[in-house]
This record gives sequence, C-alpha cells and structure tokens, in this order.
Amino acid sequence: MGRAVLLLVLLLPACAAQRPQSAEALRQQMTTSKAERFEVRRRHRDVAASLQRNAQKCLDGKSKGVLYKPTMVVSSRKAELHVHRQDGADAYYVLVVDAWPVRRDRTAVQLFTSNGYDALTGAVKAWAKGANAACPDMTKTG
Repeated sequence: MGRAVLLLVLLLPACAAQRPQSAEALRQQMTTSKAERFEVRRRHRDVAASLQRNAQKCLDGKSKGVLYKPTMVVSSRKAELHVHRQDGADAYYVLVVDAWPVRRDRTAVQLFTSNGYDALTGAVKAWAKGANAACPDMTKTG
C-alpha cells in the first residue's frame, strides 16, 4: 500500500506538468509543426475585433462546472487570444491564437490548441475569416 501511495504522489506532479500553465507554455508544447497556420483576406484590426467580440460572447463563462476565461492582447503588430480552462483546482490553457498583419488586407493566423477542442478551433477559424459562426458547444470539449 505504501508503494502505491508513493507512486501516486510521484506521478501526480508529472501529469500536472503536462498541462500548460501559460500561453507561452502551450505554444512551446504544441511546437510550430503541430500548430495550424493560415491566412485570411481581412485587415488585422478586423480579425482582432472579431476574435475579441466572439470570445467575450461565447467563451467567457461556465459550462458543466468548467470555467472558461478568454483574454485578448492586441497591438498594431499582433493580436493574441488566450483561452484558460479551470475545473476545480485543475487549471490550464487550452487555446492560443496569434494573428498578425502580412499585408494591408491580409492577416496570418496561427492556432495552438490542446487535443479535444475541435469545436473551439472551428469556431475561432470562422471568426478570423469573418464568418457569422455560432458559439462552440463547450460541453463537448476537453
């Protein structure tokens, strides 16, 4: 029994360490080869405004006891959307979106996301493209 408890105590921190505790940690965990990158024919400021508006409307709140909190960081050079998930004491980042202008009328978008968040990723892609997409069903994530 003592060995089983010791093994559990040793494994718990390792499991928690796999969960990204910052936006940068999620970027590093997903590496650029696993991240999805695309361009949209929209101005950077329009993409940033769409992401911010829809994130506030769709992602800020509780879903089946899990709290989701979006954060936007916007400048003229880059817009970032970070989505943080908290379920009791378990809290980590599940999505980071980076968007930056490549030309006056084009914006590059890069998505870093944890596995199991396809509905969220699909909605964010649509928002970046300017589509009037519905809010993702956050009860079917993670």
